[in-house]
Amino acid sequence: MVPIFDMHADIIMDILRREDISDENSVLLRFKQHIDRMKRGVVQGAVLVDCRMAGESAETKNFEEFIAISKILRSHQDESYLIATSSEEFDNSIRDGRWVGILCYEGLRAANGNLLWLKRLYKEAGLRIAMLTHNDSNAFGTGAADPNGNPGSKNPLGLTEAGQKAVELMNEMGILIDLSHASPMTRRDVLSYSKKPVMLSHTSSAEVYDNGRNLSDKDIREIAEHGGLIGCMTSPAALADIRDRANHTLERYMHHLRHMIDVAGEDHVGLGLHFCEYLYTQEEYPPVEGLEDASKAGVILKEISKWGLSTYQIEKIAYRNFARVFKEATD
Repeated sequence: MVPIFDMHADIIMDILRREDISDENSVLLRFKQHIDRMKRGVVQGAVLVDCRMAGESAETKNFEEFIAISKILRSHQDESYLIATSSEEFDNSIRDGRWVGILCYEGLRAANGNLLWLKRLYKEAGLRIAMLTHNDSNAFGTGAADPNGNPGSKNPLGLTEAGQKAVELMNEMGILIDLSHASPMTRRDVLSYSKKPVMLSHTSSAEVYDNGRNLSDKDIREIAEHGGLIGCMTSPAALADIRDRANHTLERYMHHLRHMIDVAGEDHVGLGLHFCEYLYTQEEYPPVEGLEDASKAGVILKEISKWGLSTYQIEKIAYRNFARVFKEATD
């Protein structure tokens, strides 16, 4: 069976909000509960994300907690899972059927422009993927929800000088840049400065439903033309209006995914599933019919198989496209 690699899972965020990280047993128990649920959906690995969202405080202690939890997970890895820090480790894990995680931080506001934090997170936490911004702006650039980040705004702003240096450093060290919560201006600037491919791990098609953060066909093509990767996500707010329960369905998800593949090409789309029902109430995060949680993810591949694609083409979308971009960005 073709395995799925999920390009965005808020698992570290969940653990840090629910567990005392001084209790290693509790941390590992919750982590393995997530892994077990994913395995039931043929998800053989994921990008493991922590985030300080817009409106939340962001302090350097949050980075210290991220380092601490990464050390716990890496010190207890065994034949059941691996926290990969290289493309070789990733490829070997997928080949051998070993569950694999890659650590990511979403929104580096707490760094306040200090590049030493990128170096520490890379070395001490094994960070290999990062987003400079979340929806809010910070010392590195404008976030996705900042109106000044739009090209047509009165004072359009993208990457700052610190952000430009961060892109250069991430290229140099081997940290894959994720633009999922970058403003259009920041996204444009990163594509201009980065010498390596980037990704948008979790988004959907604005042509199918425009929620303000989903990508236009022009945006999708631009990422593809730079050799990058776009992940299609299951979030109900990305599929349709949050009140439009009739379109919170597997069918609607497949519509987004198919459109993104048609526009970007089969080499530039993956699965950034963004299951995070465990963080919210059902009112905040309405269940998507047929894709209620990660244990249901395997149905996506069953639906893709109806499109007449070869096994290798399906593997590209399931994990090979990510493997290629991860290797090019981190080696």
